[in-house]
Amino acid sequence: MRKQLRRAAVASAIGSLGLVALISPASAQSDDLKSKVQELEQQLKILQRQIELQNEASAEKSKTTPVISAGASGFSFRSADSNFVLRLRGYLQADTRWYIDDAEAGRANDTFLLRRVRPIFEGTVWDKYDFRVMLDFGSAVNSSANNNAYLQDAYFTARWVPEFQLVGGKMKEPVSLERLQSGANLLFVERGYTAQVAPNRDVGFLFQGDLFDTMTYQVGAFNGVADGGSADIESADDEKDVVARLFAHPFRRTAIEPLKELGIGIAGTYGNQEGTLRSFTSPGQQRIFAYSSTAVADGDHWRVAPQGYWYWGPFGLFGEYIVSNQKVVNGAAADQLEHSAWQVAASYVLTGEKNSWRGIAPKRPFSLSNGGWGAFEIAARCQELSLDDDTFPTFASATGNASEAKSWAVGLNWHLNRNFKLQVNYEKTDFDDGGTSELLSDGEQIVFTRAQISF
Repeated sequence: MRKQLRRAAVASAIGSLGLVALISPASAQSDDLKSKVQELEQQLKILQRQIELQNEASAEKSKTTPVISAGASGFSFRSADSNFVLRLRGYLQADTRWYIDDAEAGRANDTFLLRRVRPIFEGTVWDKYDFRVMLDFGSAVNSSANNNAYLQDAYFTARWVPEFQLVGGKMKEPVSLERLQSGANLLFVERGYTAQVAPNRDVGFLFQGDLFDTMTYQVGAFNGVADGGSADIESADDEKDVVARLFAHPFRRTAIEPLKELGIGIAGTYGNQEGTLRSFTSPGQQRIFAYSSTAVADGDHWRVAPQGYWYWGPFGLFGEYIVSNQKVVNGAAADQLEHSAWQVAASYVLTGEKNSWRGIAPKRPFSLSNGGWGAFEIAARCQELSLDDDTFPTFASATGNASEAKSWAVGLNWHLNRNFKLQVNYEKTDFDDGGTSELLSDGEQIVFTRAQISF
């Protein structure tokens, strides 16, 4: 319609000019011709005004029309004023585990599995209020009675000002550095031992903010969970855990380019916990330690976790150390047991892309027609889990339980594009103690592979 009006206006203008050109000085006094010229000029003005009204209506409509978009970051539905946004994202991980020398009885079997299948719904209402809901249908789901494991995340963030925000709901407790990293951006297929002595997901409230563009803080209260655990409700006692974390990039605003992405921090928890204690597993997810069935948590529980990372160009390095101190009771015996874990991991992007805690974006995505091969990243990790010597034999049997686990791993990650990644890892673990357990005496060797799609 708008194009037709423009064409009509142009045609009328041309016609008017043509008539004027044909009018000779002798006939210029003709009232009839003057009337026709004036009539055509009036039609031209009317058509021009109609075009202006159409443009104004289109501009007004664009202010109220929602915007739908799709891209590498997922699908988005946004109101015209951007006050309301709904984003649909997610990721899927198809893994394999190949245990070397696993013929002995009691060992895990080689397997294919869906490690994580996670649809994610994120959004914003009234510009300042965000929400996130993430489900999980993969084999990583913990089906314990106290954990609605299908619901991994369900929380809101009130972003009043950058320095002061309120977060509430079910979320990751801000303690372990690697635990806080998205499962879609993990350097290795399985997280390290540090995630097993730190809390996973819990329900609570916290305040957080950015300070001076170089520092973030988080402080809050949660129901409290056992090491490596998640929960939806407080079922053991009325006590709550206090959680705090401070993380800084001290050189971010300086001219020292190699240190701009150096981050260091510390986190910790303190509370009083009662109830079941969790077991520990090897990198291949085989159980390597479990408390006696009569041993329970019953008293003070604190954790401290220094942590940091450094990224410079294609190089990346991160590490953390976590101590977990928990009062444990078994019948008349009671003790404050202190377990610890640490890990250091390094990576290098062979194709030159910038390394990052939030993942790698290939410069030339894989394409048979265009000759792109994506990004290739190599990685190495050392880690250790140590259990308190006083754990044995009062709170756990010395037979069938490791007192220490030491692992090293190497990996190759192929980022075909921003949304598809292939991984292969080899990890070897040696254990201390364990009695007659063939797994603990011989150690574990495992090859992991993963195909991941995320959006």
